[in-house]
Amino acid sequence: MKTSKLLMVISFLTVPGLLLASCAPAAQPTPAAKAVAPPAATATTTAPSTQKPAAPVSTPKPAAEQPRYGGTLTVGIGGDPPTLDVHRENTGNTYAITSGTYSGLVRYDPHAWPAVKVIPDLATSWQISPDGRVYTFSLAKGAKFHDGSTVTADDVKYSLDRIRDAKVGLVKSPRRQQLANVTAVDAPDDSTVKLSVGHPQASFLSFLGANYYAVMPKRVVLEKKGDMTKTVVGSGAFTFKDYAVGVGWEIVKNPNYFVQGRPYLDRVKGYIIPDPFTRFAALRIGNINWWAPPSPYMTTSQAKMVEEQLSDKIALKWGFNPAWYGVLFNVTRPPWNDVRLRQAVSMTFDRKRMLAVGMEGAGVVGMAAQTPGEFALLDDEMMKVPGYAKPDLEGAKKLMAEAGFPDGFKAEALVRAVRAQQGVALLFKDAVAPLGITVDLNMQESAVFTDLQFRKAFTVLPGSSGAGHTDPDVILGDYYVTGAPYNYAGYSNPQFDELFAKQSQTLDAAERRKIVWEMQRILLRDVPIAIAYWSSIPYAWWKDVRGYAPPSLSHHHAYMYQDIWLAK
Repeated sequence: MKTSKLLMVISFLTVPGLLLASCAPAAQPTPAAKAVAPPAATATTTAPSTQKPAAPVSTPKPAAEQPRYGGTLTVGIGGDPPTLDVHRENTGNTYAITSGTYSGLVRYDPHAWPAVKVIPDLATSWQISPDGRVYTFSLAKGAKFHDGSTVTADDVKYSLDRIRDAKVGLVKSPRRQQLANVTAVDAPDDSTVKLSVGHPQASFLSFLGANYYAVMPKRVVLEKKGDMTKTVVGSGAFTFKDYAVGVGWEIVKNPNYFVQGRPYLDRVKGYIIPDPFTRFAALRIGNINWWAPPSPYMTTSQAKMVEEQLSDKIALKWGFNPAWYGVLFNVTRPPWNDVRLRQAVSMTFDRKRMLAVGMEGAGVVGMAAQTPGEFALLDDEMMKVPGYAKPDLEGAKKLMAEAGFPDGFKAEALVRAVRAQQGVALLFKDAVAPLGITVDLNMQESAVFTDLQFRKAFTVLPGSSGAGHTDPDVILGDYYVTGAPYNYAGYSNPQFDELFAKQSQTLDAAERRKIVWEMQRILLRDVPIAIAYWSSIPYAWWKDVRGYAPPSLSHHHAYMYQDIWLAK
């Protein structure tokens, strides 16, 4: 594909038009400074005044605005979830629909942005033993599920065990790796939960704040024989009312919510709006009053339009998204079981151009397998790796010849049929064309794509994926440890696994960082995933929506509605 043609296709996928006729249905913290969003507009300056300042005037401090009760928050997302089982799925579409209905032991403070702060949810307090191996949580009194039953420690135990062990809840949770250090979950009485871990782990409590550690009623899960794909029963601020595939969903105020005075809203109504231009038009004219990911994300061009034309009505803030964009190889199947071919592909990437075209510059060139921040491999070292500072086509062609493919070959790539991932697929296809690699794109909608991905029924997968947390225990552990839930590549390296276990148990931050750097060097050599860049994403909401702040980690945690209220 010629470059000019590629740019034209990608532009069609990412740059918003002036479409207004179509609209939606009517009504561990790690620094992210290197995840650079488009620069803010330059502030206007004036010459300094020479006039003598007036005497100070006492001005009464305005009274703080008081939250109001009532109203409906309207939300638009880009697609349907595979199912509604929050323990089973790894998609923001599931969290967008279900998160407001569930509670966990703890949660992330929605007002701490950009810091990551864990605060109470069902657990009112907790203690950590001196050796760091036992976490004891005291549960809130009187918390009830939406079916009227009382939340007990046994429900918490069952929910966490369901995530840890597929035999318990008949679901193979993608989050089980994050609880691999848990050796036991005990409920000594109805109001106490004890989690025992095999070794001290600095990141452990932070994991538990994620909304996918939702507490479900044990009785309901057992009655459903483990099938919670269409059933949502939590103890959160909102109760689940309905969901229509391809149309939308509704959750309504829980009058028996255990947090006094919450929620403020009467309901949240969501609409499924796959077309990004239609979704943006719905925001602009107020048919939806809140835009948060998942895909399709608001583009940089759309965000600039909000900032330049609608800033009096719509607030916008950029957040870092711990999601990589690149190409994942099934290293267990030919031809990609040959590391030389994987290295050759990585060497063809013009990463800066791919970021500029794929995300309109909203992000940062990828650091092997680690989000930018505290544990990122240093830029100076990364840029010495072939393909990072600039493409190395001659080196890539040499590796192709050594692998027995001097003239290239045909490959089929599995692609999720959403705009951002289709864009990456086209960039991949264009990058490897000079090597003689002809790529056929097998586009599949989300449900089929997810099934093929989990079964590893593919050879190469261009696109993106996010783990919902920036800590190495997640962002590295979930994708690369042997047998890990997101290890779709089938990658297995005993040296990497050994270093992963070591860093997880290392409490000294500087020493842990050195271990993580060594892990990334291994991944740069083995290339189970050729990462091009990491993204930044904008969040936007009408200014009469109060009490909302973007999540500090990822859009997986964007959908907690209990503190949101409407000013009109």
